[in-house]
Amino acid sequence: MTKEKLPIVEEELDEHSRWFLTAFNKRGIQAAPNLQMERRQDGTCALFVTIPSPTSDRRRLISLWLDEKRIPTLQFGAWHTHADLWDRIPESGLQKMLDYLERIINGEIVLTEFPTVGNAIPHRVLDMAEPDDVLDMLTDPDEPSDMNLLSWSGYEDDSLNDLRGRPHNKPLKLTVGRGRPPAA
Repeated sequence: MTKEKLPIVEEELDEHSRWFLTAFNKRGIQAAPNLQMERRQDGTCALFVTIPSPTSDRRRLISLWLDEKRIPTLQFGAWHTHADLWDRIPESGLQKMLDYLERIINGEIVLTEFPTVGNAIPHRVLDMAEPDDVLDMLTDPDEPSDMNLLSWSGYEDDSLNDLRGRPHNKPLKLTVGRGRPPAA
């Protein structure tokens, strides 16, 4: 059952949501977030943030919320993670998760989409700044060559076929890796 989304009233948010909102706002995320709250069964109100893709593609939607244990959660497509998987210290885990959010918005983290699955929501991410991850995907014979790589903005979209077809003397748009996302 979908919880009712309400306009945000900061004073009505529970303590964890106010903490999450403060950390989120300090980041000054350049994307245009929709800040809302949802009423929980216990009567408290929790933060719920969506950041629609400029492409208007619902499969690229970013959402942030507090799970049932009040742990900040980040979702991109159908992939998601929780702040406590990044670090057991809540403040540190949240900051690392928000760092990852910025990398998604900047196009460093992309969704992998298998066109043969139909109109499913992509559920895997690829760190384009992690050369070993990209190389593994490029050289894995089990990865479908028609896989699309979808960035949040749409500007960094690519395909596995296109990456495989680039001349070896032209480097991929890769930088020094910054770590792997903890899977949820």
